[in-house]
Amino acid sequence: MAEHNPAECGVMIDAATTVDRDDAVWIEPLGDGFEVWIHIARAADHVRTGGPTDTEARARVHTRYRADHTRHMLPAPVVEAVSLTPDHPCDTFTVHLRIDPAGRVVDAELGPGRLTRSWTMTHAEAATAATDPAHPRHDTLALALRFAQTMLAARRNAGALAFYDLLSGFATNEEGQIVRLDSGERNSGYIIVQEFMIAANSQIAAWAVREDLPILFRNHRLAAVAGDPAELRDELDAVAAAGDGAAFEMLRSRMKMVSRAATYGPTVHGHHGLQLPVYTHATSPIRRYPDLVTQRILLAAALGHPSPYTPEEIAETAAHVNDSLDAERRAKAEYFKQRAQAETARHVQAADFATLPYKQFSRVLQFAVERGDAPPGLAADTARRLDARELQLREFASVYLYGGGEFAPLRERMNRRLAREPQQAQSVVNVYLQDRLGGPVSNETNVHWTVEPEPAYEGPLFSARVALTYGDTRIESPKRLQRNKKDARNQAALALVAMLAGLPDLSADVVAKPRVDVQRKLLVDAAVNPAEAVQIYAARGAVEGLAWEFSVDGPSHERVFTCTAEGRLRATGELAATEGKGPTKQAAKTAASAELRVLIEAGLALGETGERSPA
Repeated sequence: MAEHNPAECGVMIDAATTVDRDDAVWIEPLGDGFEVWIHIARAADHVRTGGPTDTEARARVHTRYRADHTRHMLPAPVVEAVSLTPDHPCDTFTVHLRIDPAGRVVDAELGPGRLTRSWTMTHAEAATAATDPAHPRHDTLALALRFAQTMLAARRNAGALAFYDLLSGFATNEEGQIVRLDSGERNSGYIIVQEFMIAANSQIAAWAVREDLPILFRNHRLAAVAGDPAELRDELDAVAAAGDGAAFEMLRSRMKMVSRAATYGPTVHGHHGLQLPVYTHATSPIRRYPDLVTQRILLAAALGHPSPYTPEEIAETAAHVNDSLDAERRAKAEYFKQRAQAETARHVQAADFATLPYKQFSRVLQFAVERGDAPPGLAADTARRLDARELQLREFASVYLYGGGEFAPLRERMNRRLAREPQQAQSVVNVYLQDRLGGPVSNETNVHWTVEPEPAYEGPLFSARVALTYGDTRIESPKRLQRNKKDARNQAALALVAMLAGLPDLSADVVAKPRVDVQRKLLVDAAVNPAEAVQIYAARGAVEGLAWEFSVDGPSHERVFTCTAEGRLRATGELAATEGKGPTKQAAKTAASAELRVLIEAGLALGETGERSPA
């Protein structure tokens, strides 16, 4: 028999400096799953709706943390009275969840609760307890970490843009932007807190929807050009694993550009950053005004009372909070912009560039490139950082595309490096377009690739050309020929960036011999993979207009891919179409290609004998 009532126990995991503790968590095993309690401080009991404290909290919107002080949303005596205190009985609003081993919520109960036995921990202490069997809270924190990992995996499998790199100190926030973690958060204790709070907020929102109860929902949308969040997450994982600093910064900038700020509203529009159908903020009522408003509504509903707010009042509160946060973001951006400009000007005057941290060096370099006037020594230090592989994509592209005066010799070197590493050229193209568009690049409307097999040459051989469109402007690269599509694209991009920068075009075509259209053996060796064989036949001109299309059916754990291959047989003039299925795209493509290969080779045989199918 348990020595404690788990429904009244909790661990408060916060930063070491936290004084406004507004949540606590507890967990017990439930078969192979979990039974979870999230306790939230009952701030609504201490702040009267419409009273002076509430009016001030509404004006402040949220607690603001500064390096030298904290500006609390609520007055200090109220913060002290509301905050959860270790081993001090506290009334709470409680979210009680039962979770299966796959991270699915099988039952959720919300309502008034009570916390009678509790402990405080920093993030680092929670991380230590999770891995130290000798720690008195080890069993609970180890299970909490397993729960957090299970919930994180379930969200990632659903396509959420969820990423924690505790070694480098980066993580994605709920809006899909990459943020830097404080030193005290670079541990598994931080992940535990995040996943418990996400679980609580999402289930509160889901409960409100089931009850048809208007609250302040948290809605988030990505820009239309952002792409699939799952693909962005996979790209982020790959960049982090490779340790490529330049690619990481480029991706970080791109994710910041395509992410939109989440907003509050009385209706549900989904949360794309978290890949959740509904979401809210309800776990920090001491620090966020929307959480306080939502808690009042939830408590009233749980007790069978009418909502203290009309739908119109909720909508008006949402608009006020959204406007206040937007104004705060703009003021903050302007403040940091002005401070950065003043700091940059000081560094330009000091002219000691080699000692600058990279972030400050980047500002100085951009400042100099935009003015078209590089101070003595900056070009030399930029070249040093280039040689040391420290120069990141944004700065490389700025100097390469726009650098003048003292940067001229360095730009020639950069041009030669791109010729050696043409795979970087497409990234420079994206930077150029972002500068012209003032925002994200769309591969649908701004970048147009033409990649085709070239049957006029001994193959296989492919041509590629890229065109950029922005406003009324269209810029097109020359066509480049290579043995595979990837190399052809890289060389076309290389030719284009040289054109944009006004530098010599160092791109190249592969040496190829024109096809001699004489009677010769056309059949591809039988040992060649069917898909590759079909591609070779296309390059030789035996099949024209070759195209593959894919579709997928079935549940995520048992997907079936279908590939349709189509092309016109040159020997007979017939349109050939085949279909293949398989558990992967490649397997389906191979199956479809095997059938198409038979038709191609049959057509070649007919062509050699002069026979044709009836029209």
